[in-house]
This record gives sequence, structure tokens and C-alpha cells, in this order.
Amino acid sequence: MRVRAAQPASFLFVSIGIIFLILFGVVSLGVYTENNLFNSIDLTIIEVIQSNVTDTKTIFLLGLTEIGNIRLVIILTIGLVIFLFTKKWYVAGLWFGGTILFCAAFGTKVIKKVIDRTRPDILPLIEKTTESFPSGHAASATIFYGLLGFSLILLTRTLWKRIVIGFLTSLLIGFILMSRIYLGVHFPSDVIAGFLYGLAVIFISIGVYQFAHRQLQKVLKQLCITDQSVLFFKQRTREKTTI
Repeated sequence: MRVRAAQPASFLFVSIGIIFLILFGVVSLGVYTENNLFNSIDLTIIEVIQSNVTDTKTIFLLGLTEIGNIRLVIILTIGLVIFLFTKKWYVAGLWFGGTILFCAAFGTKVIKKVIDRTRPDILPLIEKTTESFPSGHAASATIFYGLLGFSLILLTRTLWKRIVIGFLTSLLIGFILMSRIYLGVHFPSDVIAGFLYGLAVIFISIGVYQFAHRQLQKVLKQLCITDQSVLFFKQRTREKTTI
């Protein structure tokens, strides 16, 4: 008889995502309880990053940090979803857009309200009055650019292209994270938490997409919509003989 081989990819990605989610929870708990260790680490990192503030560096990072602005991320997401729809990648478009909307925009906002941390008041180079934890720029940049970059890596077969995509994605996200601390609008723990939350979202989201892809295609087919979205990993079948 034929037995479909279990696809471990979705389970693996969700499991990794849960690990990052737990780490995010640890940081959140430390911040919420105002743990002295977290406060000490925050102040030390801020002192290092803001030890050499210059006009040139500030102007550069002021422009760079806006790449992680949730408003820009939403605009880019809408553009990407429209592009995917034109390619008949409806499932992929709904998945990507839904991830950004519910996790980057809505999810981050809810967490900010729950933790309700005030902004640092050490050397603020720009003024922000909203809640500090987690960093919205860090979370949205990690989720959008990370999810896009990671998806391209999984869909690309050439090793050197994977390396280039991974390097550029990591570099972009890293600069955005650092800019939030340099500009004095976030504690390092805010940025680290946003990054961990973003990684958790990326891995869990890809795992869910991998698992639900076929089912969603069947639903769209019943609505007379032909979807051409691809899987990150192809399903494999094998034959087993039982007596």
C-alpha cells in the first residue's frame, strides 16, 4: 500500500519558531519585572553604541531607520501582495500579507500596550512618545525583510545566491536594529525582543504555510480560482509494502 512520507519541514520550522518565542518571553518577563540584570545590560550597550555620536552618522541612521517603519513596511507589503496576485500566487500573497498585518502591525501593538514601557531618556536624538517595548521597527523590519529574504533563500537553488541574499538581509536588519539604540529611542532589550519576536514569526509562519498550502489551494479551486503558489519543500511520496 502507498503511504505518504511525513513532511518534517513544517514541524521543524514551527519548533524553531517556538524556541525564539520562548526567548522573547524570557526577555519580556525580565523587562516587565524590571530585572536589574536586564537594566545593567541595557545601560552598558547604550553607552557603547552612543559613545561616538556624529552628525554624519546620525543623518545616515535617521534615513536608514525609516526603512523599518511599519507604515513603509505595510506599503511594501501591499505592493508585494499585488505582484504575487498578478503571478497567480494567491496563497503566497495571502500568507505574506496576513503575516505582516497580524504579526508585525497588530501583534506588536498589542504587546506594546501590555508591557507599557517608557522610552529611554539618556541621549535621545529624536523624539518618540509611544510605548518602547518591543521595538516596532525591529519587529517589522525583521518580519518583513527577514521573511522575504528567508523565503528567497529557500526558493533559490544556487549556493552563492543564498549566501548573498542571507548576507544582505542580515546586514539591513542589523543596521536598522542598531539605529534604534543609537538614536536613543529604544533600550537594547526592546530591540532584541523585537528581533526575537520577528524570528519566531518568520519560522512559525513558514511552517504554517508549508503545512496549509495544499489545503488552501483546494479551497480556492472550489471557488474556481487557480493558484500557482509553490512550496518551499516539495512533498515526497514513497511506497511501503505491508503483509
